[in-house]
Amino acid sequence: MTSQDFRNEIEIKKPRYLSKYASLIDTISTRGSINGGNYIQFGAFYQTYMYAFMLGYKIGECNPISGEGEQKDFAAITNWKPNDMVDYILMLTFSEPEEKLGFKWIDLDTMDDENAKKAALSIVRIIEGYANTGLNYIQQKFDNHKDEFTDPFVFVNMLREVSDK
Repeated sequence: MTSQDFRNEIEIKKPRYLSKYASLIDTISTRGSINGGNYIQFGAFYQTYMYAFMLGYKIGECNPISGEGEQKDFAAITNWKPNDMVDYILMLTFSEPEEKLGFKWIDLDTMDDENAKKAALSIVRIIEGYANTGLNYIQQKFDNHKDEFTDPFVFVNMLREVSDK
């Protein structure tokens, strides 16, 4: 499998999230009167997911979602925009240690397609793990400090909070 084929294999995947975050994602991804008030919109669902990944990555916790309850799929990574942000997320994920990746980069050249597809899925599972951590952080913030979500800088402030830790 070539490096472009490997990238394509990653990009066709649809990362998952826990269904318990569906209402939160809907609330902060679309502006409207939900749960009794108007909240600041972050962006499209996939942008909220990318933001959650960044929060989880900054927190430094990758919590896999397997076995934690009902799961839903996001859009395929190939549909996420902006592309530079997708590249950055992939770069951060690619830099994870071999133990977390579950494979060695040097072995990718000689892997058969089945094992290369497993390696691509491993990358996506890491993205899910960091996004799961980020969604949990956002959910706790929303549950305990809902009024902060009327501040136009709420998302900047959350990123600053986790970066300062």
